[in-house]
Amino acid sequence: MKDKLPLLSTLLFGAFLLINNLLFSQELDLKSYLDLVKKSNIDLKLSANQVLVSKQETKIARSALLPDVSINGFYQRDFNRNFLFINDFDGGLTRLRTNFNNSVNANAVLNQTLFDLSVFSAIKVVKLTEEISKLNDSHLTNEISTQASSLYWQAIFTKESIKVLVENSSLAKDQLAQIKKLHEKGLASDLQLQQAEVFYKKTLPTLKNAENQFKKLLNDLKILADIPLIEDIVLTEDLESIKLNGLINSSESDLETQPQLQVLKKEVEIANKQISIDKKFWYPKLNLAATYNYGAQANNFNFNDNSNKLFFLQLGVSMPIFSGGRNRAKISKAVIEEETARFNLAKTRQNLLNQLQTAENNYNNAIANIQTHKETILLNENEIEIFKKQLSLGVVTTIEFKESRLRLTQSKQELLNAYLDLHIAQLQIIRITGQKN
Repeated sequence: MKDKLPLLSTLLFGAFLLINNLLFSQELDLKSYLDLVKKSNIDLKLSANQVLVSKQETKIARSALLPDVSINGFYQRDFNRNFLFINDFDGGLTRLRTNFNNSVNANAVLNQTLFDLSVFSAIKVVKLTEEISKLNDSHLTNEISTQASSLYWQAIFTKESIKVLVENSSLAKDQLAQIKKLHEKGLASDLQLQQAEVFYKKTLPTLKNAENQFKKLLNDLKILADIPLIEDIVLTEDLESIKLNGLINSSESDLETQPQLQVLKKEVEIANKQISIDKKFWYPKLNLAATYNYGAQANNFNFNDNSNKLFFLQLGVSMPIFSGGRNRAKISKAVIEEETARFNLAKTRQNLLNQLQTAENNYNNAIANIQTHKETILLNENEIEIFKKQLSLGVVTTIEFKESRLRLTQSKQELLNAYLDLHIAQLQIIRITGQKN
């Protein structure tokens, strides 16, 4: 009984680990994983914070149109007495005190901009900057979603490749078993047996490398979604579940919703606004100021009998006369920057259109390759079944069986590659056209 206790404890502990592993593993289809990335990705959180900052900057700029009100006040206690001495006509001396023990002073000032074209233009620029930050956030979300989806499908591809490599290794192992039987009966030579052993062993490193690559891809997926590396995730999508929609063709108009292009368009607008701001440098500026001042002095804190109150309005106008050529240079610089922004927009549009055409070609080629590889696999599977029967009879050599096995494995890998190419091409089309993942 005592000998059985350690074994029972080990079994219970192993069962606990198995149940714990199942409870804490996440099953993630592509949509669930992308939702997790959009929620938890650190780069996207930083981008969202930048959007919030740009909103506050817009509020700061708009505050220039609102009145600026300030209040100041102070209390002063004099510990020394100051006197004014006056000579009387009769030769006497009169002494008059010139300060009080306590004095207070308070003032309130209101400043209001009435007319300043540069302020209005600056507010428009900041508003455009806020829109750019939102578009940048949308662009980053698009890019990271594409990256996450690509990694996801690469992991699924590697997972499916492992199944193919396991099947390949299993076929090589079956071949070895068949040759051993034939060798025992004297129907296979020592060389054929050695060849079968070598062919089987050669399948193991490739399989191990694929398993290691799959683990690395899982870790990359966890990092992108900010999932702890010790947590287990299970990917549930099927690589071949994608719909084959046939050939597709896009046009330049499909790029209008692309966030990157919209950002560049906004930058052109900002450059134009900057030119407008610099040209308005010579316009007059109108300002209104309202001031209220209260001052009082007393010895016994009774300030009502000795106080002054002052309230006035001030309307101010200012207009620059000469800037030493500085503003003219600023206008020239703004014009150059506006032209540069237009060049960047045209260049980016051209690059995106080129990328879109490449992605479409890859998509269309992948569809054509999928059908070809499916037909080839059927032929290879029929061939391998025939070779299996012939191998059991000793008709086929180990080399011939190996070649047929490799052709089947290669065809299945090529089919998986074609499906992966199709997924990646579709993701690129979504990214380039600015569609939502």
